[in-house]
Amino acid sequence: MNESQLQRLLEDFQDDALNEAECRELMAWFDEDGSHVAAFADELRVGNALVSMHMMDSDHIPLAVKDSLQRADLASDISGNVRQRIESGPQPMPSDVERSKMLLNKWTPWWLVTAAVIALFVFLPTQRDTDVRDVIATVQNARNVKEISTGDALRTGQVLRLVDGRVKINFQSGARLAVQAPAELKLLGPNSAQLQHGVATVRVPGEIKGFLLVTPHQRVTDLGTSFGVDVDTTGNTAISVFEGEIELEHQRRLVGGQAVALTAADETAHEVPYEIGQFLNTWQVSFGVEQLIGDVRVASPSERHSPGLVEDSGSLLLFPEREDTLLRHGYVVDGIEPGTYQRPFRKRTVKLTEDLRVDSFLLQYNPVRGDSGAMNQKFQGELHFDRPIVALILQSELLDSSDAKLALPATDFRNIFRRGINDADVVALSPDRRVLRVTLNVKNGVDQIRVLVANDNNLKSQ
Repeated sequence: MNESQLQRLLEDFQDDALNEAECRELMAWFDEDGSHVAAFADELRVGNALVSMHMMDSDHIPLAVKDSLQRADLASDISGNVRQRIESGPQPMPSDVERSKMLLNKWTPWWLVTAAVIALFVFLPTQRDTDVRDVIATVQNARNVKEISTGDALRTGQVLRLVDGRVKINFQSGARLAVQAPAELKLLGPNSAQLQHGVATVRVPGEIKGFLLVTPHQRVTDLGTSFGVDVDTTGNTAISVFEGEIELEHQRRLVGGQAVALTAADETAHEVPYEIGQFLNTWQVSFGVEQLIGDVRVASPSERHSPGLVEDSGSLLLFPEREDTLLRHGYVVDGIEPGTYQRPFRKRTVKLTEDLRVDSFLLQYNPVRGDSGAMNQKFQGELHFDRPIVALILQSELLDSSDAKLALPATDFRNIFRRGINDADVVALSPDRRVLRVTLNVKNGVDQIRVLVANDNNLKSQ
């Protein structure tokens, strides 16, 4: 890329006016040489410094200009920004007056550039650690971790070095990331992070796209998916796609059920057998399931859409269902208060007293057919969530009627019969609403209950 082309792309980036073709041209240049991103960031800072100096009044300097001067991690986040622009389409062109201001850096001598940068560091605050605009993510849950706590706000450039435990992080973009120690994770922006080493699961629910996870030897861009990344301390990397699709460098795409691996010596990632085992813990945590006690496990990605086909005589399975579903005031459920629930339920249904946004989970026991030892078993277990349980659905009729709203689209319920729980079964919701204790005496059919948990963003319910 020659100087003229670079200058044009730089100006359009500053003006928030990159079209898709320019985005792809810029990404190709970044991918050609890793140092190009840092060089682009340096040019951007200089150009914005000149603009700010000529405007004279620091109170009227655009936020984008301030960010480019003050953010230490601009270089690492620029390419993620460009990738997101490719997904979202072309941006509106700026006015001629704004563009003329951006052109000033073409003719300004070096001594004026230096003076501008010095002046801006005098007039603009350089410490923004307490500025709420810097917060890009929140710790939804931290277990056995000393470095941070549940509820902590996370900022651009913050580095998490985990010796023990695991953490679930909610990004402002809506992406969810669960990372397990030992690990080192750097927050790059509201929709991007860098995993230096450790095991992590990223889930990007709904229509969100574009989350970028940078590893020592690969950049992974989400295209609406969930995936796991395992990076050891030498940089060896394994990537498994659980659902949806991701894009690697050089526009290589992987879909659910595919996996790749690479080392520092590899120029490109090579496909390997799909693996989920090392990600099961972070997969569970990414849904807000803090702990499972007893014979209970979370359904794997391949099982998640097919509870009717998943048979397991030795375990209760917890199927993560729809997320961020709005239930209106008056929606009928079997219970909303802490306490013990047993049959019969028919005359004890209740209605929600307010609108709620919930994440749904289906707890199921479905034994292998013909397994005589599967009947007349007793299961006891505890389900710990990182948010309050706001409602329970326990009877067959309500389970049937709630499938359309709370089950995943195209969920396969074949072979499911006699849903709900039996006369001897007991379900208990703890006073803090975060623990569900179940005692199931299996007789026949398929035991199922639906657990509705406050959505991560449902602050009123939390």
